[in-house]
Amino acid sequence: MNLIILPKSKDLLDVAFRKARKASAMLKSERNVIKDAKGKNIKRIETSANYISEMLLRANLEFPNMKEVNPFYCELMESTIDINQTLKALGHISAERRIILKLKGNAIGRIKGLEKQESTKAAPIVKEFYGRISGLAKKLDKSIENYNRSAKKLKELPKVKTDLPTAIIAGYPNTGKSTILGRLTKSKPKIAAYPFTTQKLEIGYLLHKYQKIQLIDTPGLLDRPLDERNKIERKGIAAFRHLAEAIVFVADPTMQCGFELEKQVNLFNEIEKEFEGIPIIVVINKADAASKEELEKAKKAFEKAILEGEGIESGLGKEIVRIVGEN
Repeated sequence: MNLIILPKSKDLLDVAFRKARKASAMLKSERNVIKDAKGKNIKRIETSANYISEMLLRANLEFPNMKEVNPFYCELMESTIDINQTLKALGHISAERRIILKLKGNAIGRIKGLEKQESTKAAPIVKEFYGRISGLAKKLDKSIENYNRSAKKLKELPKVKTDLPTAIIAGYPNTGKSTILGRLTKSKPKIAAYPFTTQKLEIGYLLHKYQKIQLIDTPGLLDRPLDERNKIERKGIAAFRHLAEAIVFVADPTMQCGFELEKQVNLFNEIEKEFEGIPIIVVINKADAASKEELEKAKKAFEKAILEGEGIESGLGKEIVRIVGEN
């Protein structure tokens, strides 16, 4: 997400006042003293207030509308940030912005109302205005800090294409999920961080004739029992339920991954329950390296599974296209 990171109040004010000085200095001096004083001091007020106002407005405009955002990203956002705290911060930022604009109008009105002999009164009005908006800006520091914390996390969210048919890859670590992802997409998958786990999302695209299917491996989410996950991770899993039109579950019969087949079956059963109603394609990976006994045991545990491995033409890609196409 492309969100603005707001500067602290001190930096915001420093830039605003610097821009105001520069804009005022660039105005052509008038022979009429009162006209010159009015023009330059109004410019200072307008420039400083408009800069601060525009920065604060961007924070509100760029933040996603929770009623309009895709359900996948809505769940993902709720698992990543404190929505209520962030909206409260944005509300405070918006309220202070409106006050600054009101002060701007009042100060400009006072300067415009000065008489010919009152040219020296313009500068003190600007000074008073600067003091008042400085006080307002400093009150925003906590809200800016809260907003920035959320904005930084949301900027890290994976850029998932919610308009593409999608299959989610699941299974214990080291079962060969990344290898299968690379084999299906014929390229190195894109790596994207997501801030509620220490892992990184892997995204690839399966091309078949005129179809393009998004394949996502979610390490840190669908690679261990559900009861080992915290509430935030469970929320993340819920987000992917909005995307998945199929799940590719990868099993390792050789146990080179470090997890017994029984544990892998248990994980499969949990995922099947968690994603009820979504088709699951089971892949017995490393079939080229497995013994006959290991393969037979895996086939018995996972009925109608597809065998995958080095040099094996499994037809997994076509099966994904078929199932996702049906959905």
